[in-house]
Amino acid sequence: MADLLRERSGETVTAALGRVTVLADNCEYARLQSGLVAAALDGLAEELGDAQRRLRAALAEAAEHGYPVGEDGSVTFPEVPGADGGTGWPGGTAHQGGNGPVGDYLDSVRALIGGPHAITAHGLAQRLGRALRQAEEIDERYARTLAALVVEPGLRITSAMWADAGEDLRTVGAALTGLLSAADIPAGATPAENAAWWNGLSEREQDTYLALFPAAVGALDGLPATVRDRANRGVLEIEYARVSTELAEVRAREPAAGDPGHGDWQREHDRLAGQVRGMESIQRRLEAGGTGGLPETFLLAFATEGNGRAVVAVGNPDLADHTAVYVPGTGARLENVEGDLVRTTRLWRESTVAAMGESVSTIMWLGYDAPQNAMPFEQGEIIPSATSRGYALDAAPALRDFAAGLETAAGGPDAGHTTVIGHSYGSTVVGAAAKDGGGLATDDIVAVGSPGMLVPYAKDLGVGDGHVWSMAAGTLDDIVPNAGRMFLGENDAGIGIGRYGIPYLKTDLVPNVPSDEQFGAHIMANDSTGHSAYWDENSQSLRNQSRVIAGRYDDVELG
Repeated sequence: MADLLRERSGETVTAALGRVTVLADNCEYARLQSGLVAAALDGLAEELGDAQRRLRAALAEAAEHGYPVGEDGSVTFPEVPGADGGTGWPGGTAHQGGNGPVGDYLDSVRALIGGPHAITAHGLAQRLGRALRQAEEIDERYARTLAALVVEPGLRITSAMWADAGEDLRTVGAALTGLLSAADIPAGATPAENAAWWNGLSEREQDTYLALFPAAVGALDGLPATVRDRANRGVLEIEYARVSTELAEVRAREPAAGDPGHGDWQREHDRLAGQVRGMESIQRRLEAGGTGGLPETFLLAFATEGNGRAVVAVGNPDLADHTAVYVPGTGARLENVEGDLVRTTRLWRESTVAAMGESVSTIMWLGYDAPQNAMPFEQGEIIPSATSRGYALDAAPALRDFAAGLETAAGGPDAGHTTVIGHSYGSTVVGAAAKDGGGLATDDIVAVGSPGMLVPYAKDLGVGDGHVWSMAAGTLDDIVPNAGRMFLGENDAGIGIGRYGIPYLKTDLVPNVPSDEQFGAHIMANDSTGHSAYWDENSQSLRNQSRVIAGRYDDVELG
């Protein structure tokens, strides 16, 4: 519907689009809240079921003994006549207790001196009382929980309501303590193990975990894209409301320009404002799914920790014939995610043309903390952080798990064709994930504007040198490859002359930059005029990457 409306113009269409957007927001909010209500009702039924089983067991035993049970839970027992006319045991009524420690103690003493029927009846009355009190406590607890889920009537979902939804998650989770917890969700497991756990749950259990623990479920590699998307959309909305609220509070306490604390205030303000800007970019991309000729969009991961995490797929990778994972490089962070989302979308459009009727999914993978500066003295650093291998080595396990998760969710290594594209330092992350037999689950690797992949040869990346591709603009357009020669070599031995006449450190005369012929990759022709221009529309650079994604190797222009 939204796609049809966007093809038209006018005040009526604008108003209708606004209503459709509000309706979509309402649906997402209603889905989350309905899930919480369902989870709470399931918990109520399960806990009451336990109390009910205890109550029925005690009633059945009382019936076996022939003891009548009163409406108040009291148990009446008969007298026992004495032998040969002697003194026996009197009958009476045992009460359920709950009269405090002293009262319950006196009841137990009376039972002990009242004979065998009194002792048995007293025990049954105590069990009935505990079951009834348990049911009352459960009823009161869930009544408070469900009352907390009540929302004001109306069409527009506000940030305050989304922020409250985060509190609702905690409220329902607390009510269900002992039944379900985040500890039940696999941690540190393989994608295959994650999938096995998920598939072993009933549909109702899956819905409950999604409702209560969306962040934990949404982060599990190996689960279907539709499941992760459903979980992470709720996480995004809740985090957006939280950060927006914090930003408003920070703005409200802005100190005077000359105040000594103004610098700290500005940094906190800019951090929060950047996160809001990044989340708004993701929200716009999600809303564009299914419109303008694009397929549905899936949010496969999201978090605000560190520099932010966001994994966004254009098209469902579980069903695609061809899947590409784009790994951004230096400077990538949540607040700058807009440009990387645009690149991923352009890759999808161009790759879909190249795929000639086969389906494509392109994924922007911001699943790591990238270095934030490439030049000395930025952010007070003397040596640029992009020269450190540490970021890549730390990110490698996460990229391997994500790629393995795609393979698992799609149905195995033969389910489709996968390409991993690393831009700039992102190619270093790809190299770290693939080198030394790391087992990166991909068919092709593309290094774009790469400073190095931590291996001297393409054959060291585990996909065969025939499936490693590289492109880099000339030195005047892209200085990063030569900078990599100087800083990201395998060790500090030797000095050589780069392809463009710039000296660089090297190992036994072996270059470590993928755009060097000696590296052994297919060097693709490109018309890029800058380090960030490899995804310009209608460019040779974009077309060549898309042909690799579509598996049309013979159409790739080499240079």
